[in-house]
Amino acid sequence: MPRLTVNLGRRDEQVIDLIAGTVSIGRGREVDVRVANKSLSRFHATIDIDANGRATLRDAGSKNGTFVGGMRLEQPQPLSDGTIFNCGDVAFLFHSEEYSVPPPETMIQEIPSDTNREQLKALLTDSRLRRQAEKSGLPPARRPNSPEGRLQVLLEVARLLSSPQGIDKQLAKIIDLVFSILDVDRAALIMLDEDTGEFGPPAVEASRKGLKTTGEVYSQHVLRYVRERSVSALFSDAKADPRLAGAHSIHIQSVRSSMCAPLKPHDKVIGALYVDNLTVPAAFTGEDLELLSAFAAQAAIAIDNARLYERLEKEAVTRNNLLRFFPPTTIAQLMERPQMTVEAIDTEVTALFCDISGFTAMSATMAPRDVVRLLNRYFPKMTEVVFRYEGTLEKYIGDAILAVWGAPFRRDDDAMRAVQAAVGMQRAIRELSETTNFPALSIHIGLNSGPVAAGNIGSEQLLQYATIGSATNMASRICDVAEAGEIALGESTVERLGPNPPFELDGPFQHYVKGRVQPLPVYKLRFGD
Repeated sequence: MPRLTVNLGRRDEQVIDLIAGTVSIGRGREVDVRVANKSLSRFHATIDIDANGRATLRDAGSKNGTFVGGMRLEQPQPLSDGTIFNCGDVAFLFHSEEYSVPPPETMIQEIPSDTNREQLKALLTDSRLRRQAEKSGLPPARRPNSPEGRLQVLLEVARLLSSPQGIDKQLAKIIDLVFSILDVDRAALIMLDEDTGEFGPPAVEASRKGLKTTGEVYSQHVLRYVRERSVSALFSDAKADPRLAGAHSIHIQSVRSSMCAPLKPHDKVIGALYVDNLTVPAAFTGEDLELLSAFAAQAAIAIDNARLYERLEKEAVTRNNLLRFFPPTTIAQLMERPQMTVEAIDTEVTALFCDISGFTAMSATMAPRDVVRLLNRYFPKMTEVVFRYEGTLEKYIGDAILAVWGAPFRRDDDAMRAVQAAVGMQRAIRELSETTNFPALSIHIGLNSGPVAAGNIGSEQLLQYATIGSATNMASRICDVAEAGEIALGESTVERLGPNPPFELDGPFQHYVKGRVQPLPVYKLRFGD
């Protein structure tokens, strides 16, 4: 049965079986072979196939034309086996029903990736070879054909790949090294997408200087072959290799010799290293394959280490950002999450709002720099108390502090922890005021409990962990009710302390506050010394 390969040489190429009759090609919905490419007309071309399988290609008056061998088709043309033609920008390959792949010209060699890792380990740990290699002074650019020579190259590669770097720099360095140690025309590093499990576009690719090529550097069929079998493979004449039947991107690129090795740092393939030669059928030898395989094993480890390096850097940045808001125990829980994200949640919190009493009047008599110095001594002391009781520091607002208990994680005793933190803050400010060169300060604190939405708010450049809801707003109103040195509690917080709280409370006192029509019941906490 005749076959037609569509999107030849691309990642989305597909093979379609053809039957006798007229097969229409275009981007319209009514055609037999529909290709969603704007360079094609809705009804672009046809292939007429007779009962004997003979095929004739006709252009259907298309705008961008149909081309065979680079010539625009003006008259119907018979299609022979292996004919490549273009409709607009899309390449097609026709195979007659008699098509069969010719036998390979040269014996093919494969190396299992697990065997390769063991050989590499043995080679690098052989002290005799290491001494001979270090004495040889073999230039890395020379093709090594002895164990000592291969080791010399691998030692140099190991040295160059050992420094911790970002993944992009490491990938580029790997490709540069390939051209230094092997006689190749083109090289590509293709990584597996961690989400889809499929090969993506090349992470990095390069061609020999002065070489002009079109299309993809590599063949998807070669990648699949290497990945599925977990082997490094040498194709001495890729165009004639029966294992790559249907690999039409090889035909369109005229690939004569290629090698491909899986990147497998542990038990899982993470990508592939591909090299080829476009002109010489036997450009690569078994020694070349062994060298590429060993090099790929080193490259895989380097890539794995680079990913780890970037992940650790990212985690360090994330941890530093989290340190602004959360106590160490909360950070440890957040870091255990796969994405280390602080997703928006609906939760219930006890909010604490703390203000310096008389700060506006006091700061008006101070130089701005002195105000900054004062706050830079004050805030760390207050934050230390918040974190001691495992609260979340939401923000500084001028001289005020907003902290919450219950986000991102809730505890049964959130309200109690918040009250204990309030008492601790009052005691801490007294201690701070007794130190040298620090003014006598008083603070007043308000607490309130209730439902909120909590999570990261802002842009990628500036994220702020925040709680949104009337519970936090009301904590600020209750703070305004408190006098210097006092701790005021909303009724919702008192209820969450249980029937017998370990504190004495005065109240409730009825206060009218902004945002409420009815008076707000407020309690004052007796905390003593």
